[in-house]
Amino acid sequence: MSRFEEIIRKFQVEGEITRVRPLGHGTVNHTYQILCGGVAYVLQEINHVVFKYPTEVMNNLFLVTEYLRDVIEQEGRDPDRETITFIRTRAGNQLLQTEHGSYFRLYRMICWGGEMEKPDDVETAYEVGRIVGQFHRRLRGFDTRQLSYTMPKLHDMKSAMNALLDAVRGDICFRTSDCQEQIQFVLERSGQLSRIRDAIQSGQIPLRVTHNDTHYSNILADSATGKAICLIDLDTVMPGASILDFGDAVRAAAATYDVDERSGDIELDLEMYRFLLQGYADEMGKILTDKEKELINYAVWLMCLERGIRYLTDYLNGDQNVTDFFYERQNLYRAVNQFFLVLDIEEKQDDMQATSEDVFQRY
Repeated sequence: MSRFEEIIRKFQVEGEITRVRPLGHGTVNHTYQILCGGVAYVLQEINHVVFKYPTEVMNNLFLVTEYLRDVIEQEGRDPDRETITFIRTRAGNQLLQTEHGSYFRLYRMICWGGEMEKPDDVETAYEVGRIVGQFHRRLRGFDTRQLSYTMPKLHDMKSAMNALLDAVRGDICFRTSDCQEQIQFVLERSGQLSRIRDAIQSGQIPLRVTHNDTHYSNILADSATGKAICLIDLDTVMPGASILDFGDAVRAAAATYDVDERSGDIELDLEMYRFLLQGYADEMGKILTDKEKELINYAVWLMCLERGIRYLTDYLNGDQNVTDFFYERQNLYRAVNQFFLVLDIEEKQDDMQATSEDVFQRY
């Protein structure tokens, strides 16, 4: 019996295993497509260096996807198509821990599409916003107190700033002198980082179930129509501010260039932004609080700045946290690109405000 067959047989699946092959190009978990009894599954070995609490991760995933299945069925739609179905082990556990300390999970593969490419038209941008909004809308009744904070410092801007300042002071790779302009850029904006945190603490923004990695590549799209099917890669699902999910989706999908471009000409495409917001509002426009609507453009700005801070911090620390590192100074280029986006958003804030007021007045 092969290693894979031995692992798969410990899950609640039946039939002959006829295919095992690597799947996708993810850089965090090891992922394989399994064909067993004529049914396609995805087997993943969880990276427990990145995800330090794999049992809490899986408990979050089971709670959220089982809730989603019920909601999708109530809407008269197909939960096997529109959310992930995780498979328990034969012992009834949510994941398998091997004697060597590895963690595996298994779920049914959604075979109707593939991961979305970077949007190159407004229709696809709309789909990105819509599917993020649909995720939030379907989970609006979920009690977030059931969920663990599996990455407790995620979107904690005080922690991000402290990490950057520690990196500057430590200067372990002697890179600080080369980044004075970027460091000053962040410091000039450091007093503007707490508006969403403050609104959560005051109750003006509710904690919702958030995905926390709404990059377009984490959206499954129908191969025939290009329509978004659902969000995938749910490992970072936790309580949070839903507008930060929207902001991160805009950061990735509405930027004129990819984060790894070296040109420094990256901007926010306002037309793409409008359609992203329209798609999101068609799902969440009647649900968002007034404060969420007020801060939604700020959330885009904040997510660009946060990502830039984290890239800059990692560069100063010697690129220790990068799993997709390909060339020298890559993290510095990434940080600079995010800071160019921040600048562009600051210049376009009046246009973005007019857009959001126009979109939300319909709800």
